Amino acid sequence: MNKVVLVVIYNHKYEKNIELIEKLYKNRFSWIYHLMPFYSGDRPNVIPVYENSVYFQGYVAQGFQKFYQPEATHYFFVADDMILNPEINETNYREFFHLNESQSFISDFFNLYEYLDWPHIHEAFIFKPTYHHLEIKGELPDYQEVEKKLIQNGALNRPIKEEPGLKWKQLYPKVIKNIFCKKNRVWLAHWLSDSIRRKRYTLSYPLAASYSDIFIVSAQTVRPFCHYCGVFAALRLFVEIALPTALALSAKGVVTEKELSLKGKPLWTTEDYTLLEPYKKNLELLWKNYPKDVLYIHPIKLSQWDTHGIS
Repeated sequence: MNKVVLVVIYNHKYEKNIELIEKLYKNRFSWIYHLMPFYSGDRPNVIPVYENSVYFQGYVAQGFQKFYQPEATHYFFVADDMILNPEINETNYREFFHLNESQSFISDFFNLYEYLDWPHIHEAFIFKPTYHHLEIKGELPDYQEVEKKLIQNGALNRPIKEEPGLKWKQLYPKVIKNIFCKKNRVWLAHWLSDSIRRKRYTLSYPLAASYSDIFIVSAQTVRPFCHYCGVFAALRLFVEIALPTALALSAKGVVTEKELSLKGKPLWTTEDYTLLEPYKKNLELLWKNYPKDVLYIHPIKLSQWDTHGIS
C-alpha cells in the first residue's frame, strides 16, 4: 500500500488555516505536515521555518528532517491556498498523476529562452552558483552534469550552446517607471553596453523553471532534492527557478501535466476567476461539487470563504 506524506506550504503565518486544512485532508494521507514561517505554537506536525517566501524552497530543506518518513513512497507538496481535487488520496494519486514508484511530478517546465514575458526571467540569467560568505564548492554538480540531467528530465529542450543569446533588454520585459531605482540603473547600463558591444547573454549555469505550488517527490529522490533546495535558497535563487531545477536535477523521472488527463486551474486573470462564481465563496459547496476534470485550483484564499460547513 502507498503511504504518502502531505506537506502544506504557507507563505505567511496563517495559523487559523491549520485546523481547516487538516479537515480537508484527514483520512486521505498517512502523514500531514505544515511548513509555516515563524510558527511558535505547540502542534507537533507544524514545522517552523525561517526564510523569505520568494525562496520557499528553503522551507522544504529546513523541514526535511521533521517531515521525513522512512516508510513513505512519495512526498506530496501543496500550497495552503490550493484546493486539491477531493477525490485524490494516497491510494489513487498514482493513477491521477501517472506516477510509478521512482517518478516525481511538477506542473510543467518552460524554456527560459522563450518565456521572455515572465517577470523573473533576468534572475535566471544573472545567477551564478557562488555567493558571498558561502562555501558552496561541491554542493552542486558541475555544469555538464546538470545540463545532461535537465535535458534528460525534460527541463531543458537542448544544450544551452544551441540557444540564441539574449539582449540584456530582453531580460527586463517590464520597463521600470522609476529611472533612479537601482534595478533600472543596472538595466540601463547594460542596455547601453549591449548597444555598443552587441553582447548576448546565456545561462551561466543550467536552470529550469516551472509553476511550483504543487509538486510530488519520490522517496528515492527526496533527500538530494531537499539538499539542492537548501543550496539554492542559500544562493538566493527565485523559487520557481530553484525548485524545478532541484527536482529535475535529483529525480529519476519527472511527469508533467502534459501527460495527464486532468489539468490544474491556476487563477491568473479576472476571467480565470469566473470558474469560482457558481460556488459563491462557500467552501462546502465547492467541496461537494468540485469540477471532475480539474486536478487542483489555486489560489483560493480561505480567509475570504465561508468554511463553516467543513467538518
